[in-house]
Amino acid sequence: MSQGVAWILCSNRWNSAITEYALSAARALRLNGWTVFFSGLTDSPGERRARSYDLPGDSFVDFGLKESLKLRRLKKSINPDAVLLFGGPETFLARFIPRTLRVRFRGQDRDVTDRLPPLKTRLNMQHCVAMLVPARILEERFQNIIWQPVWSVALGIDSGKFYFHPEAFAEVRRPTLRILGRLDPIKGHQTFFSIFRQVLRLWPKNRPEPFLEIIGEGANISPEQLRRMAADHRLREGENWRLRAERVDRIGEVMSATDLAVISSLGSEVICRVAEEFLLCGVPLFVSGVGSLEECLSDKSFGSSYRGLSEERAATLLTEKLWQASQESTSQRQARAEAARQLFSLETMGKELSTMLDALRSGDPDD
Repeated sequence: MSQGVAWILCSNRWNSAITEYALSAARALRLNGWTVFFSGLTDSPGERRARSYDLPGDSFVDFGLKESLKLRRLKKSINPDAVLLFGGPETFLARFIPRTLRVRFRGQDRDVTDRLPPLKTRLNMQHCVAMLVPARILEERFQNIIWQPVWSVALGIDSGKFYFHPEAFAEVRRPTLRILGRLDPIKGHQTFFSIFRQVLRLWPKNRPEPFLEIIGEGANISPEQLRRMAADHRLREGENWRLRAERVDRIGEVMSATDLAVISSLGSEVICRVAEEFLLCGVPLFVSGVGSLEECLSDKSFGSSYRGLSEERAATLLTEKLWQASQESTSQRQARAEAARQLFSLETMGKELSTMLDALRSGDPDD
């Protein structure tokens, strides 16, 4: 089988990683020939972005029980071959559209770190034919608990927006590290400042000194708080590090002008959007290893993890990897970007989701 109609229901109120996955799934399936409808909360970030991508579908003020009649009416109108649910109240509400192939997504931090109660997990899956997860670590966890098949499909990234810019890479003059993401304690900036300070101490004097750039808007840490953290580690802004507390245009070019991308998070990172974006821009990774980050290192050229290392050993490894990365050629970057595109593009995500849905429609979930 090929093609069909998919209906994505996502009640997420925020522009979170799960919202990103839902939107990417919709775009990926459409690229693979599916007709896709997207229904989110009215005027939520997900709904607004769906409209910007020209994804049709009625929105919901909420996904409470009073919306069950509207859900049934839309289901009759859309006549979907598959409904994808993203774990909020829409997942319960979907019980009221029987005789429909329903797939539930799971991909939160607690799905990796918390104990999964078998009975509750199975009850929440009773009306679904399969579970969709963004990483193999979750596939392995859930397939030992639920009776339905579990499919792992990595997030797909728009390779028309994120790709290697050789001219930006050619402009890099100092070995450059970048951290991209909101300013939040979970992102691990403070711990990484300590590691970076040791890198500066270890760095050979006959080489250009490394430079760290952090890009992100304040969330649970303000830009001023982050600057104080850096000062506490004797880092001097403008000399060996810089903060850009803003949204950055032409982000693919900025990423390409990076020798080594750092994902220093202390938790979360189950969906790994930023890691994949850097890889599509040809940039190797230096990751903390939380969540499913190490699954992004499936190609030997994709980078290194410092999970479980002391700060001193992590600094030693980073010193080595940053220098290696700074000596790479344009062709090495291009090869990495192409390898990443084969794994993490919207096109690849669409093919894998289609394989899953076709198998479920045919009644052969293990195909």
